[in-house]
Parts: sequence; structure tokens; C-alpha cells
Amino acid sequence: MVVNRGDGMLMPGNPKDARSRVELLWGEGRDRSRGPRPRLSLERIAATAIEIADADGLDAVSMQRVAKELGYTTMSLYRYVPDKDQLIEVMLDHCAGEPPPAPDSGCWRADVEAWVHGLWQLYTEHPWMLRVRISAPPMGPGQLQWLEAVLAPLARSGLADAELVPVATMLLGMVRQFAALATDMTDNREQLGISTAEAEAEYEATLRRFVTEDRFPTLARLTEGRVFRPSGLADSGIGLDLEFGLKRFLDGVESYVGGRAR
Repeated sequence: MVVNRGDGMLMPGNPKDARSRVELLWGEGRDRSRGPRPRLSLERIAATAIEIADADGLDAVSMQRVAKELGYTTMSLYRYVPDKDQLIEVMLDHCAGEPPPAPDSGCWRADVEAWVHGLWQLYTEHPWMLRVRISAPPMGPGQLQWLEAVLAPLARSGLADAELVPVATMLLGMVRQFAALATDMTDNREQLGISTAEAEAEYEATLRRFVTEDRFPTLARLTEGRVFRPSGLADSGIGLDLEFGLKRFLDGVESYVGGRAR
């Protein structure tokens, strides 16, 4: 994967650069000579960087900070990873790891829903992953395992092979966008020092103050019907919105496949 951290696109300068990134993710080209294993490894470096990102955010990750946490010099890290951008790529793949095992329900929809819930949980536990822009298909072993885990049940849905990846991409985009929205709203509430209930109450009050039937007829009806009333949930309720959208999306897949079979 090629990443963009928002401060400029990281693009491989030539095919050799692209190959080196793939080799890094797959562990090719590492020194596999016999003898005692070195105490420092790419896995330890990635794990430490992930711990820093989980605690303090992606911006806190630097080669210097990781080296300090590990008790090594910064230069010693460059033997394993060339720069921060490639370190982030490795972090993403290591953080993804293996997806939760499929529930083996025999139902493709249930397996897809379990995959979505697992991905939502991954983003919830590691929100910094949402700050890394995706600008290339998955290439590392961790990311490919997640792709395989959703393609397998989709392949049992009746979709054609050429339709599997577009549907999987839609699911990934749906989860990622909802998770980013939930994370951004949480960050904003924390900065303002208000609870979810307070934020929702303030939003409903704003709508009641400014939404008029002549200008916003549908919004006015929903506001009057208390659709935007405080939910009483600990979080923003975005997860419930995702659940509803996911079920309707899968309904659409079923309808599409069923209609083609008739």
C-alpha cells in the first residue's frame, strides 16, 4: 500500500521502489543467516510504533520516538525500515493482523456482517489508522487476509467473480467512512469538553431554532417528530447507522442476485 498522511503523496519513484515496499511488507530480503536472532526486529519496531500511535496519535510517531522507546539509536532503525512513510505501511499491515475467524454460520450475510463488525472494532481500537489515506490496493499479508475474509462469503452470495471486489470495496468504504465520522465527532466532543447527550441536545436545539417548514420542509418534519432527540447512547450512535445501512446494502445485493437468477 502507498500511503498519504495528508502532507503530500508518497509515490514510488520507480518500479524498484514499489518492489522494495512489497518486499518490506512480506519480509523478503531480510538477513536470514544462521546465528543468534537480533534483539531488534521489524516486528518489534512496528509494535512499538503502534503503541505510540494508539496512545498519542499518528503525528507522535517518528523514527526518533520509536528508537527512544526501544532503547536504540535512530540510525539503528534504518537497517529495518527506510523511513517513516514505510514504517506507517508496516504499522497498518501489522495492526490489521488476522481478521476475527468467521462464525462459520453457513450464511454468507452473517459472515459478511461479522467481518464488518470486526473491521469496525479494529478502527475503534486504532483510530489513527483512519488518518492514513489509502492510495493503492492492499498488498501486505495482513491486509490481504482481511480482503480474503470478506471475498470468501461474498463468493457464496451468487455474485459473479468480477463483482466481488467492487462489493468488497463498497463495504470497506462504508465501514471506514462511518468509523472516521464517529472518531471525528468523538474528538470534537472531547475538545469541547461535552458529553454525547449534551452535543445531541445542542444540535436538536439548533435545528429547532433555524429549521423552518418553508425552507427545510423535510428537516422540519423530522425535527418536529423528535428524530434528532438525544439518543441516550454513550457514543454518537454512528454504529447503529452503519448497522442499518449495512443491512439495506446486503438486501440490495440479495435482490440483485435474485433478480438475475429469475
